Amino acid sequence: MGKFLHFALSLLVATGASAANAVDEEKPNGRVCLSLFEPGPPEKEEVFQISAPAGAGKIVRAYIDASEKCSVLVAAITKDGKLANGWRPQLSEVPGEFEEIVLPKTPVKWEWTTSSVPFDFYVLFLAPDSKDIAEAKKLVDAMQNPKVDDRVLALQTGKLKELIGRIAADKSNSNQGPASEPEVGGVFRGAAFPWRQFARAANFAPDRPGVVILSSEATEKK
Repeated sequence: MGKFLHFALSLLVATGASAANAVDEEKPNGRVCLSLFEPGPPEKEEVFQISAPAGAGKIVRAYIDASEKCSVLVAAITKDGKLANGWRPQLSEVPGEFEEIVLPKTPVKWEWTTSSVPFDFYVLFLAPDSKDIAEAKKLVDAMQNPKVDDRVLALQTGKLKELIGRIAADKSNSNQGPASEPEVGGVFRGAAFPWRQFARAANFAPDRPGVVILSSEATEKK
């Protein structure tokens, strides 16, 4: 399984550049953008990049929407297969018609209070009747307990990565790229964060999940 997973995810990385603008807007598609939020006053929000200074109260958010109702699985995993910064994965319904949701859901927080090692942020858009939703829900629900034993959490994370690797094995609906584009954007103070300007997207279908991979390592190397 390990060799298969490495091969599958390597294919996604290799095809990322060509996939960036390959979304067919006439077909079901989902969008995602990572932001870094800093409480005020004044409140500040910007496109996330791993080089951003850590600080008390800073949190990472995932803005997500989709053209049609679906479920979305999100997880941040380091290169050595651990949860990045201890961030718990999320599985949520997306209402469709490009109505946004913001993850993680309360009371979970993805804190940006210390510097991080490089990681990949996986976003998988699953059609409502996808056979993978039930398995993902069972696993994600089990990982939400903040007091879970580290060894148990490590085993759960390994199973999650295997699940993601299996779902992402079909690279035709994938979009891989850096977690942010430092040359665009800026800091937005006291105003709604225009995340859709910076979002990445992927098509999805009943038999083919949409996959977006945001790589903090790719950003770091720029």
